[in-house]
Amino acid sequence: IGEKYQIQFAIMHDVAELYLDTSGAGLHKRGYRANSNAAPLRETLAAAMVKLARWRGRDPFLDPFCGSGTIAIEAAMIAQRRAPGLLRRFDAEKWSCFDKSVWQQARESALDLAQPDAKFDIVGSDIDPDCVQLSIENARKAGVANTVFFERADATKRDYSNAGVLFANPPYGERLLDLQQAEKLYADLGRATKNSPMKQYLLSSDPLFERCYGRKADKRRKLYNGMIKCELHMYFKDPSASNRGENKHSDRSSAKRSAKR
Repeated sequence: IGEKYQIQFAIMHDVAELYLDTSGAGLHKRGYRANSNAAPLRETLAAAMVKLARWRGRDPFLDPFCGSGTIAIEAAMIAQRRAPGLLRRFDAEKWSCFDKSVWQQARESALDLAQPDAKFDIVGSDIDPDCVQLSIENARKAGVANTVFFERADATKRDYSNAGVLFANPPYGERLLDLQQAEKLYADLGRATKNSPMKQYLLSSDPLFERCYGRKADKRRKLYNGMIKCELHMYFKDPSASNRGENKHSDRSSAKRSAKR
């Protein structure tokens, strides 16, 4: 295949803008995920979740709904300082108007910055053994199999008593499970992580997620998973401190009622 020049355009308020697409395939396609599960998370969105949490590899990482391993793999690539486009090609690489050596120099510079031998505590799990195997294969293709471990486990029965960071993209009740099943899963997971010291970042499109999960998020961020509008629910405050505060408020209220009597 020779040179490909793809033109895109946008029209707003009677003003047309033309764009020359230098990438070709969407930038979310990193090149390591030839296959995926029934409800894949875009690689760019997975990377955005990790970036929003400011995770850089210092804390243990856990994804209990790993699917095809995307969040864990993107986290490993970020921690190892791997450029996201190293495993793919871009349409502009074939354009005669560019010196091909420029592309090669850019790749070599990116490789010089990478730390492929650096290891981190990154674990992904899924209740579906096919997803676990798929995640292992994708991690190998991405070149991060040396620092990512995948295992079969039920997310609602895991041990969350150790410190670290939890990232999750549980079913929304749209492509996997129905809404009632998904909300029961949120409730079960919320009970399992209720007293966990882990910081938690959970993506969901369900407006009732927090009610089902049993906790109000410390912060929320609107994101899109393809065409699905979602919110990233962030829990980073100490839950025990929150419980102590609630207990103190309850004690003060009881004291006031007693004083009035």
